Amino acid sequence: MVDTEALKNLEKLNQLKNDGVISDAEFARSKERLLFGAAPTQTAAPSVADKPAPTDHVGWMLLALKRYAQFDGRSSRKEFWMFLLGVNLVNLVWVVIAAAGIDEYGDTSGLGKLALTLLVITIMGAVVPLIAAQVRRFHDQDKSGWFALLNLIPYIGFIIVLVFMLIEGTGGDNRFGPDPRSVVND
Repeated sequence: MVDTEALKNLEKLNQLKNDGVISDAEFARSKERLLFGAAPTQTAAPSVADKPAPTDHVGWMLLALKRYAQFDGRSSRKEFWMFLLGVNLVNLVWVVIAAAGIDEYGDTSGLGKLALTLLVITIMGAVVPLIAAQVRRFHDQDKSGWFALLNLIPYIGFIIVLVFMLIEGTGGDNRFGPDPRSVVND
C-alpha cells in the first residue's frame, strides 16, 4: 500500500524540481529520504560557490585547508597538487630563512631558530589536511581511503601514494560522491 502523505510530498517535491527551485541532486536526496526514511550514503561535492575560480591558484592551495578533516567525498587532482605545492612553497621559505640564519661556525641565529620552529609547525599542521586530501583523491579513483596507509611503508610508501595521486579519477559519480570535476575541470 502506498502512503498517501508520502505521495503528496513527492508530488510537491517534483513540482519544486520542475519549477527550478531545487536541483536534480536535491530532488534525488529528498525523494530517497521520503521513500526510505534515511539519507543517501553519498556525500555532496563542494558547490560552485565553495570551489575557487580555475585561475585562483591561492584559493586552490587553501581549499584543502578549508576541508581540513573531511575524509568523505572526492577531490580533484588540482586540489591535491595545488595544496601540496602551497605547503612546499611555505616550507621552502622557512628553510631558506633558517639557512640564512646559520653563521660560519654552524650556529643558528634567533631568526633561524624561529624559522625552524615555524617549519615544524607548518609540517605538523599540514599532516591532517594532506591525509584527508589523499583519502579524497583515492575516493575520486573509486578506491578505499585506507590506501592512504601506504604512506607508512618505509622509504617507498609516499612515492607509491604520490603515483596514485597522479591518476585521473573516475568519470561521473561513484560510490563516494559526485565527480569533483563536474563543476571545475583539472
